[in-house]
Amino acid sequence: MESLFCPPDFATLPRTGTPRSAQEEPVSGSAAVEHRTTPTDRARPQRQWSLFLAGAFASGEEQRTMSTADLVRQEGVTLETCTQIVRFCAEVGLFRRVGRGKFAVTKAGWAIAQHWQQDQTYARLLLQGVFRSHWSVPASDTALRSGPLPVEELGKHLLSDLPGKPRRGVYLVEWQAMAFLVHRDQQGMVWPTPALSAAADAGIAALPAAPAGTEPDQPSEQDLNALWGMTNRELDEMDSGRCCAILDNLTRLVKSTAT
Repeated sequence: MESLFCPPDFATLPRTGTPRSAQEEPVSGSAAVEHRTTPTDRARPQRQWSLFLAGAFASGEEQRTMSTADLVRQEGVTLETCTQIVRFCAEVGLFRRVGRGKFAVTKAGWAIAQHWQQDQTYARLLLQGVFRSHWSVPASDTALRSGPLPVEELGKHLLSDLPGKPRRGVYLVEWQAMAFLVHRDQQGMVWPTPALSAAADAGIAALPAAPAGTEPDQPSEQDLNALWGMTNRELDEMDSGRCCAILDNLTRLVKSTAT
């Protein structure tokens, strides 16, 4: 299985986008999180991430409204594939949907895309800050409390009664690994990281669905500054022994994913 940790080629990614209408209206119905969205099975996680980056840079710091049709032409994917990727990124908090077939990058998504160019580890920690509210976080925490699982088994658990091919669940695990919420070792076993249980125990990942016709709240600055499931304030109050242990775990995890 191709790992999400292999960075795509960013040399050809656009840095600007075509301005759209400044009038942004929330999308009713599907824009609200009315069901559990999973990554598309039409593209590998690496390709999904590449498309997110392309959409983020096209929307830009100004958060310009973009059309999925424009992204389809730019990236050479089908409309269905693009729509599913945008939908999942919107649920995670990287994009927001702005009318039918349109989207814009969120403040958090723009920060992640920018930092990915210079420091991918920091960008992945920012991704963790927005991914902590996804429905799959408590589901993975529950499944992994009794020990590590093969990636396919955890993916099957996450997919559960949801429609779609089994690799949707596997790709969701890859996204969680991207956000340092789980770690997949060389044997294909998935282990929880401290951030996974911290997010689930804090109830951050159990947010109710947004009412129809409203846009889910964007993560606060405190959430964006979260590291391993803890805010800056919690880090400040941590004793030196626990801090060293967490930093050691982070160092080992980064080294293992870089090999």
